[in-house]
Amino acid sequence: MLSLRKKEAKASVKIVILITIDCLRWDYLTYIVSENTNKRLSSIVHFSRAFSNGPGTNQSFPSIFSSTPFLLHGDLRLASFVRTLASALTDANYYTVGFHSNPFLSSKLGWSRGFREFYDFLSRVGGPAAIAIRSNGTKRVLLRVLGRVLSGSSRYVWTRLNRFYYKFKGIKLPYIEAKELNNYIISWLRCYDKQQPLFLWIHYMDVHNPFAPPEPWLKGFDSREKAFLFNYKVDPEKPSREDIEKLMMLYEGEVKYVALAISEFLDYLEDGGLLENSLVIITADHGEAFMEHNKLGHAYDILYNEVLHIPLLIYGLDEEGVIKEPVQLMDLAPTILDILGVKCPRTFMGRSFYPLIRGEEWEERPIFSESAVPDLINLRYDTSRYIVSVIYKGWKLIYDFIHDRKPRLELYNLKRDFDEHVNLVENEPEIVRELLGLIKGHLKEIKVRKALYGKLESIKVRLKKQCPE
Repeated sequence: MLSLRKKEAKASVKIVILITIDCLRWDYLTYIVSENTNKRLSSIVHFSRAFSNGPGTNQSFPSIFSSTPFLLHGDLRLASFVRTLASALTDANYYTVGFHSNPFLSSKLGWSRGFREFYDFLSRVGGPAAIAIRSNGTKRVLLRVLGRVLSGSSRYVWTRLNRFYYKFKGIKLPYIEAKELNNYIISWLRCYDKQQPLFLWIHYMDVHNPFAPPEPWLKGFDSREKAFLFNYKVDPEKPSREDIEKLMMLYEGEVKYVALAISEFLDYLEDGGLLENSLVIITADHGEAFMEHNKLGHAYDILYNEVLHIPLLIYGLDEEGVIKEPVQLMDLAPTILDILGVKCPRTFMGRSFYPLIRGEEWEERPIFSESAVPDLINLRYDTSRYIVSVIYKGWKLIYDFIHDRKPRLELYNLKRDFDEHVNLVENEPEIVRELLGLIKGHLKEIKVRKALYGKLESIKVRLKKQCPE
């Protein structure tokens, strides 16, 4: 736990806008920037080595919103004992509002904590994920039975569930498209009291599969419907080279579409005089794999850089340029609060990298990323089967306790082999020993914190029963 000194807020910042893009890889960031060349994004701080703390939304967003690691929660639900970025900003008199359509970030799972207004559109979006989270009783039982019938790996089950669902329910995107989401946000902003500081979170889902971009970004398919269905015809375990190329083409189209949607939103802010006093952060919760390591998508067991290496841009500071030092999403919330002069909650485990932006002394810390075996139909994780990676001083160790009873180890020299092709675990025993010690220390800290917070929660419950309001 790191206690940050309260500093004077950057006086010009009245609006903080956090834009997260689901599944956006770092190497596709150029489309976001090029859409805004010679506009707002020509003056930014760009982090070329930013990393997610997990391979999926469920594993990554605890670090983004609460500056805590996934294994501290171990669930799809946000743990009750953590404070959030939105909570801290609400306490600092910011009006906090969120717009998104990812079922796994719904209010029902606790992700609205701290927001004064939170629009997750859960009642509108379709697909097995939304149904599993919305459902109670009979529907949930049917989903459990169906999940057992469709035996196979988690990603294979999920693909078959989606194929089954859309065959009978018809084709409809399982999220609110970027431009439609913009319309909701702009309508809200027209009524917003511009005198009050604002924190606005926007999460775009379009880059998440199923990839089916609208015209003119749709390539290789006669219609969006055919592109949509193609996503669920691909074997997630053994896709052909042709299938991968088609998926990447569709993915690129989605990125270009979202880039334009972001540009149009920033145009609205600029035209309305809102951008001048805004701090804008653009990042992703994780990336997407296209068989670089014989894995597709962003499955729970992928801790390679095609999934963990993510874009991170900050607009609205006095500073600009490229920062090459490694940073992590765990540190993003503390950084935002540091820029604004707001004190971090005690439950935050990250630290601000604002000193790094300002060119002050900076000491690298280990970056941990985590996951565990999911049971998405029953909305839980088996955290006894986990996988953790650590990045430190140019090295990366993956500690895999998912695929075998004995942990598998992979070691990569990221300075020479950022794409992780050569496993050096047999060649560098001292490095392995050092990084393994960091991972075990990290897991021990999580265990201690979880036990402590659990005791504190039980004390609160007892006190509440003894002293009812």
